Amino acid sequence: MKQKLLCTQRAWYLRLACLLLLIPWGGEIQAASSLQDTSVRVENVTTLKELIQQIEAQTSYRISYQGNLADNVPAKISKSTKSVSQLLDEALRGTGITYIIRQNNIILTRTAAQSAAPAPAPAPAVSQKHHITGQVIDAATQQPIIGATVWVKDSALGTSTASDGSFDYAFSGNYGYVTFSFVGYQTQEFPLNRVPKVISLAPDNNLEEVVVVGYGAQKKASIVGSIATVAVNDIKMPTGKISNNLAGQLAGVISVQRSGEPGASSTFWIRGISTFGSNKTPLILVDGIERDLDLVDIEDIKEFSILKDAAATAVYGVRGANGVVLVTTREGVIGKPQISIKFEAGMVQPTKIPEMVDAIQFAEMYNAAAGYEVYSQKDIEMFRNGSDPDLHPNIDWVKKLYKDYSFNQRVNVNVTGGGSTAKYYISGGFYNEDGLFKSDNMKEYNTSVFYRRFNFRSNVEVQLHKYTKLNVNLATTFERKNQPGSDATNSSGTGIWDYALKTAPNAFPAVYSNGYLAGPASGQGENPYALLTQTGYREIFYNTAQSLFTLTQDLGDWVTKGLTVSVKGSFDAKNENNLGRTKTSPQWLATGRNEAGEIEYNQTKIGEENLTYKQTNKGYRSVYLEAVANWARSFGKHDVSAMFLFQQSQKNYVGDSAKDSEAALPYRHQGIAGRITYNYDNRYFIEGNFGYNGSENFSPKHRFGFFPSVAVGYVISNEKFFEPIRDVVSMIKLKASYGTVGNDQIGGNRRFIYNETVVSGNTYYFGTTPGSNSSIRLGEYPNPNVGWEKAKKLNVGADLSFFSKLNISVDYFNEHREGIFLQRKSIPMYVGMSTQPWVNIGKMRNSGIDASLEYHQPLGRDLHLTVRGNFTYARNMIVDQDQPDYQYLYMNRRGQAQYQKFGLVAAGLFKDQEDIDSWAKQGFGDVKPGDIKYIDLNGDGIIDGYDEKPIGYPDIPEIVYGFGFSLQWKAFDLSAFFQGVGNVSFSTLTDQTQAFVARNTKEAGVFADLYGNYWTPDNLNAKYPRLTTSPNENNNRQSTFWMANGRYMRLKNLEIGYTLPKRIASKIAMQNLRVYLSGVNLFTISPFKLWDPDLQTGATNYPNNRIINIGLTIGF
Repeated sequence: MKQKLLCTQRAWYLRLACLLLLIPWGGEIQAASSLQDTSVRVENVTTLKELIQQIEAQTSYRISYQGNLADNVPAKISKSTKSVSQLLDEALRGTGITYIIRQNNIILTRTAAQSAAPAPAPAPAVSQKHHITGQVIDAATQQPIIGATVWVKDSALGTSTASDGSFDYAFSGNYGYVTFSFVGYQTQEFPLNRVPKVISLAPDNNLEEVVVVGYGAQKKASIVGSIATVAVNDIKMPTGKISNNLAGQLAGVISVQRSGEPGASSTFWIRGISTFGSNKTPLILVDGIERDLDLVDIEDIKEFSILKDAAATAVYGVRGANGVVLVTTREGVIGKPQISIKFEAGMVQPTKIPEMVDAIQFAEMYNAAAGYEVYSQKDIEMFRNGSDPDLHPNIDWVKKLYKDYSFNQRVNVNVTGGGSTAKYYISGGFYNEDGLFKSDNMKEYNTSVFYRRFNFRSNVEVQLHKYTKLNVNLATTFERKNQPGSDATNSSGTGIWDYALKTAPNAFPAVYSNGYLAGPASGQGENPYALLTQTGYREIFYNTAQSLFTLTQDLGDWVTKGLTVSVKGSFDAKNENNLGRTKTSPQWLATGRNEAGEIEYNQTKIGEENLTYKQTNKGYRSVYLEAVANWARSFGKHDVSAMFLFQQSQKNYVGDSAKDSEAALPYRHQGIAGRITYNYDNRYFIEGNFGYNGSENFSPKHRFGFFPSVAVGYVISNEKFFEPIRDVVSMIKLKASYGTVGNDQIGGNRRFIYNETVVSGNTYYFGTTPGSNSSIRLGEYPNPNVGWEKAKKLNVGADLSFFSKLNISVDYFNEHREGIFLQRKSIPMYVGMSTQPWVNIGKMRNSGIDASLEYHQPLGRDLHLTVRGNFTYARNMIVDQDQPDYQYLYMNRRGQAQYQKFGLVAAGLFKDQEDIDSWAKQGFGDVKPGDIKYIDLNGDGIIDGYDEKPIGYPDIPEIVYGFGFSLQWKAFDLSAFFQGVGNVSFSTLTDQTQAFVARNTKEAGVFADLYGNYWTPDNLNAKYPRLTTSPNENNNRQSTFWMANGRYMRLKNLEIGYTLPKRIASKIAMQNLRVYLSGVNLFTISPFKLWDPDLQTGATNYPNNRIINIGLTIGF
């Protein structure tokens, strides 16, 4: 009784929620039309089964009958349009079959023997009680299918299978059939009174192979472009941004995360970097609209794909040169409302924090560098015993500012359901992540770092008519980020984290014993504790609203079979509000003690106690319109499809984003696109795509460009001669594509490049009484011929499958980018041009391979193993950036990779003066034993800037890989995923690796790795050069000595879960319950030990995070 009451209450809550959201609840919005009012157009029917098929195809009625009642029953009806009742009466006349109606079900039965008296009218049907139980399994592997849908046909009733594939469901009503379905399998349907105990679902090759492509979807077997997909569950991790989860997950994606600050995201590229121009990142489309990937709740995603080659991206024209990311959000599922609740809570820790020397080590090293006792043994002992913390502090600034751990939480609730007329998906989510910085508990405001986000989404699909469908997708996101009045990190090196590493451990205490806030004199650095807790706080609020309306019309019965048209429109708006309440606190610096032993102070900053206030706003509004026609037909062995599209978009920046009159003008794109595909007998494939797009960045005569592509494919395994080995080699597909795509975001820091700019010139004197006057001059030259970057892409690949268990995909790609916008560098100065013109003449090449592997293997009845992996290698090379040759060709930037480092080649450290005298002269100041010695590349006897060459790899990895496995055993599951990078280098040359070369000793923090590892006459093979107390010009050079190998491999994600058995979950009014423990970035293996190698050169960046998380998923 209690369970029934709970179910009743929950149902009423659902109905109320759906009414408030204006979402139709349950099945039909209105009752079905009567048989007399519903017309059907029939085409020369000869049997009863043909008539049933045509009625079901053209109406919402479903016709049921027992056994072979309708088999071999003639029903000759000529071509005509009649009501359903007329057709049934005519077809069943004289057959001994009659029909009754139950809602949208028409049930055929045999007529009873005729009697003398007329039969009475049938009594109203009594609602019947039903109870069905059984198990759903995979017909091929005999393994249970978890989460299969069990639906009472033409109703809003149903359930899903448990972890062992079982179902146990009781309901009431007059229904005829039950259907069993799961993604990737053929749907099974049974009469209600004849549901078997074991239902075997066979794989549906057509369904499981459908992949989202540009402006549509195609069967995977027919795709000849390069497209990679990833299961959404594989990128679900307890992080705040989806981009942080992509590293190593998809072949072709290269991703780096340079900060772990709450709310920070990662940067990623598709197949590496192909331009040294402005825009290098891919186009991201959410439900076909250009949007921010990190604003989507991971629980709302249905499909995630990336388009890599020209065949896949040409339809996007000037926007598709850097690849495209396609995200499709979830839609409603027909059946009773299904509620899913997910809760996660985790502990956040830094993956790696640099260790710094303490005050004792600092003093010993400084004495060694100076050659005499700057710090006496008494000073060092006071640092050690802490007897005078005001004048002899020993502060670990990292530990002073940083907590050992913090917490994050995530909650998502979603509801899906509906009937044949309308279905819906509604979700709400919350994410919170606290930062690792400590806060001052004495303040009435919060100076710590935290990030919070609320997501709401409503996706509704309404079948307005049998051939007309309306989709309405609404989403909104609210974000809030809190941070101290000072930046955590910034490019100028004055952030909190920068000074936590820079500040010497003995510079000053955080707070003096009398309560004074310590602080150095001007130009002597900053107190990191003051930056963190005493500079006020800032809040950033983001509000994003997104709407999408799509109307789809099937014209198959009116124009030609297989033709559909759709119209799509969207309106998005984003507002960002920055509130700053900051101050500078009074600070003092102790100078010593007076005769009475009291500490004397100098006030270094006057400061103020009141918080100042500053507010800024910025954002944008965007509108997108699209009309597309899709057509697909099969003619025997011939399959043909086509697509034609028109699209137009406009984006307006507002607030501070519209910084001047030009930026306030709308940004517009317009164009058409098309695709045509053909395949013969699923063996030979050819596809052509084009985009014809325009951008208002360019002059009126050069705004539009044509971007075509062609692709071919050959499925060898579908040939007859292949049949003998098909059980071993299930599939071999060869494919190739070539085409052109574009990029209109070319940079140059100018809006309308075809117009000149006017800037202020020098002052001049004029007149009989000369006075100073300002002049104006031509700034940037006009370029009426400016255009987009063009990328010519070649892709050759193969897809293979073995034993229907092991799937392998390999692609080779080669891209030539031309028309890169750059400022001329080859025009000599004597020409007299004050500004070098910007032109489209840059060239770059990018090539490599990417590959993926997936393996599925049942290991007995209860154990199932899945293994997957991927690999990406991408190397780019600058072909032409309009630079003349250097005096020595090895110094040329042409022929090298983007972001390639140049420097001297180190040959170790000088051992003694004799070693220096026998070496080529190094022209970088006074060289002494223990300094770095370099190789004289040009052999002129002098080592200088002419001996610099490319060193190491770029700091963007050329190799990215990932591999992992998942195990399912009964109710338990275990998965692990490793991710790594290679061919990546970065420089460790900082003030913290040289020691005491900063502008003053208060900013001379040193990595602990230097202690005991620097050169001395007794340590000739040291890891670091000799110590100095002032900048060392010779050692402070970019060279191979400071280059670090940035390769690493890390356990990116580990998860173990347990799903409560269905029989137990049902007793507590649940469909399913799963509890799991997961971890992110649990450990890293790398030759580099100082800081997290993924930060690369960012030693002073906010560190990346390790997360240990517990989660709970509940379904109703």
